[in-house]
Amino acid sequence: MSNLSSQFRSKVSIPWLLLTLVFVTFIWGNSLVPGQGSGSLSLSVMECAHEVLRSLGLPYAWLTNFIIRKTAHFTEYLLLGLFASQAFDRAGAVSRASLVATAVFCAFIPSIDETIQLFVADRSGQVVDVLLDCCGAATGIVFRTAWIKMRRGRNNPC
Repeated sequence: MSNLSSQFRSKVSIPWLLLTLVFVTFIWGNSLVPGQGSGSLSLSVMECAHEVLRSLGLPYAWLTNFIIRKTAHFTEYLLLGLFASQAFDRAGAVSRASLVATAVFCAFIPSIDETIQLFVADRSGQVVDVLLDCCGAATGIVFRTAWIKMRRGRNNPC
C-alpha cells in the first residue's frame, strides 16, 4: 500500500490537487445557488461590464447576460483545466497518462455540476453547458501543454 501511495505522490502534485479540489468546491458551490441569486449575480457583472465599456466609449449593448453566463462557464473550466493538468502532471512531462487522467477528471466535474443544478430551485442542468465546460477545460489543458513544450524548446535550442 505504501508503494502505491509513493507512486501517487510521485506523479501527482498534492498542493495543486488540493487547489484543484478547492476550485471544484467553488464551482459546485455556485451550482447550489438558486436561479434567482445566480441570475442576480450575473446581471450585476453585466451592469459593471456595461459601465466599464461605456466609460471607455465602447459599444456595450452586445454584452448580454447570456454572454456573461457562458463566458463564466468557459473561464472557470479553463482554470480547472490548468489546475488539474498541473495537479496530475507533477513532473511537467506531459505524458499520455497525465493527459488522460486530466481529461477524464475535467469531463467528470461538469457532468456532476450540471446534475447538481437539476435539484436546485430555478436552475437546470444542460448538456450544452457540459460541452462548453469541457471546451474550457480542454483549452486550459492545451495552454499548459503548449507552455511546457514552448519552455522546453527554449531551454533546448537544438
